[in-house]
Amino acid sequence: MARTSAIKLLLIGFNDDNAEDIISTFRRAGKVAHSKLINDGKELQEQLSDSHWDLAFFDAVHSKLSIAQCGQILRHANVDLPFIYLSDDENIPLPDTSVSLVLSNQNRARLLFFAQRELEALASRRELDATKAALLEEQQRNALLLDSHQDAVCYITDGMIIYANTLFCQQVGHDDLDGFPIVDLICNKDQDRFKNALKKQPGNSDGSTLEISFLSSDEQELKSSVTCNNASYDGEACVQLTLHEAGSGAATGHLDATTGLANRKHFAQLLQDFVDAQRNSNSSLIVLQLDNFDKFRRDLNLHNTETLIQALSERLQALIPAQYYGRIADDLFAVIAHHVPSQRALETSQEALKAIESEIIEVKKQSLQCHFSAAIMPINHLTTPHAATLLDQCFETVQSIAADGGNAAEIYHRDRQQLQRSDEISTLIEEAFADQRLQILFQPIINLSDAEGDYYEASLDIRDWQEGEVTAGEMLRVVEKEPNNNKLDRWIVVETTKVLAKKRAAGEDTKLTINLSGNVFHDSEFCSWLSVAMKAAGLPGSALILQFSEESIASSLKPALDCCRQLESLGIGLAVRNFGRSQDGNKFLEHIKPALIKPGVRKTDSLSADEIREIIQGGRQLNSRVLIPNVSSAASLAVLWQLGPDFIQGSYVQDPSTEMSYEFAAFG
Repeated sequence: MARTSAIKLLLIGFNDDNAEDIISTFRRAGKVAHSKLINDGKELQEQLSDSHWDLAFFDAVHSKLSIAQCGQILRHANVDLPFIYLSDDENIPLPDTSVSLVLSNQNRARLLFFAQRELEALASRRELDATKAALLEEQQRNALLLDSHQDAVCYITDGMIIYANTLFCQQVGHDDLDGFPIVDLICNKDQDRFKNALKKQPGNSDGSTLEISFLSSDEQELKSSVTCNNASYDGEACVQLTLHEAGSGAATGHLDATTGLANRKHFAQLLQDFVDAQRNSNSSLIVLQLDNFDKFRRDLNLHNTETLIQALSERLQALIPAQYYGRIADDLFAVIAHHVPSQRALETSQEALKAIESEIIEVKKQSLQCHFSAAIMPINHLTTPHAATLLDQCFETVQSIAADGGNAAEIYHRDRQQLQRSDEISTLIEEAFADQRLQILFQPIINLSDAEGDYYEASLDIRDWQEGEVTAGEMLRVVEKEPNNNKLDRWIVVETTKVLAKKRAAGEDTKLTINLSGNVFHDSEFCSWLSVAMKAAGLPGSALILQFSEESIASSLKPALDCCRQLESLGIGLAVRNFGRSQDGNKFLEHIKPALIKPGVRKTDSLSADEIREIIQGGRQLNSRVLIPNVSSAASLAVLWQLGPDFIQGSYVQDPSTEMSYEFAAFG
């Protein structure tokens, strides 16, 4: 099982003492275990259908439910669940086919060893199932990409079509061509010439183009230009046919005459359409420039240079899978890779550049070695919606790479201002917004008390932070020097509540603690603005807790009290971070009545047991729930179980991330 997951146990036929003994065995080994006692078959059926379990134990000595009944229920439920039979004699044969192994009820060390082995085997099986599901999804995605390819494409082996995309079928006038002999689609006058081209193609490293007349299903002749290339489909060597109808593509000026790719104007339109429709798809634009192009053109002449460009175009298409390809200048290629994040596009580009550099390309008996400079532009919600700007920005990057020697790939990064601590506060925040440096991170909070719902804490973060820049925490502190500056806090609320609203709309009882600055206390319209924003998002007040530092409350106690009363009228809780940092903090916090307190601890520090007891005692005096951060290990969690805070969070649970995606059920 994963290090951060609680083990979920089904205990069948156990009394309370024996069940607690089993759970204690796991806890002493540093494992978090949650259990459910089962005493009858109906209850077992309900638990198997309603929840996911990791391990089941059967007490053969005390169980009123027979092992045969249990086995029948498990088989009917069709769940993958290790089932351990505990008996006074572990040398007996397996009493049922559902039983994984038989162990003695007396030897707890042996029980723990074999239980861990079963859990590891279960984790391996689940990982295998997840991998198979991911593979199937990838195969379906690849099939979809092929089917929606911008060109009419089919794949042929031994003269039979093994796959033809929708566009190819449409152009030759058939609904389905899989398993169809390709020659039956071609007019008699061209069949011999086409057969010869197919025979020669496997030995031809370059593609070949020929004019062919196809015969549609209604006996109409369709004159077309066909490009043949060696390819692989489902691991089988084959020939790829790319079909260009006369009067389309190159004939209408959409395609580059040399490569058959989209020309600059058409590619720019394809990119604009893609950005308009798929801006949030986490895709990539790749622009590649042939290094030393002027030298090749001087040495080869114009015609031979175009021959070289054609060969390189075919290699790039083979090495970089994508949805759209274009030649946007004499020495520039562009690629739109759908659902390919920028980091993966960078790795693919680097592999392609390395492969091309290692190859020798023959042009008119001259052996040439080529390499490219490549720029990768992420296409996501932060991307400018203008295709021309994207291409210009990529061009600037490849020019810079080429000037440094070329033969490299980089992800485009917008030039940005350093967020200096010495800057004016308003300037600092405006630059952060202008450079899109701000983001929200969410960290799950584990509930150890009787509170209802799933909890997260939302915090401001600086994207791509560098040493020497102001941190997000510092930004929240320094903005308080301008009490009337409310832009940052309102932006945080808008961004976090958008995510929370989507989460709750999916039916999840999610509650969010949002970290804000003390400027909220001086924003007289904040609470009324927040009320309108919550109604628009469909959020109840109970779904939100606004968290402020103890220092901010202490320095603005009267406006903090007014704000607290207004938040209370909206049903919104108030939480205190950095609890314990101010002298006499408990005295003024008695007036605030915080719903939650969180001690101020550096990320690299941890609290001692005595410090935690003192914090919990302070929380009880305020009638506030207590959150202990920085839980980084099973050992620290075991201590906290005994001390009794209401909530915990830390790397042992999950580090902060840009999504609220934690599986709370994994913790029980």
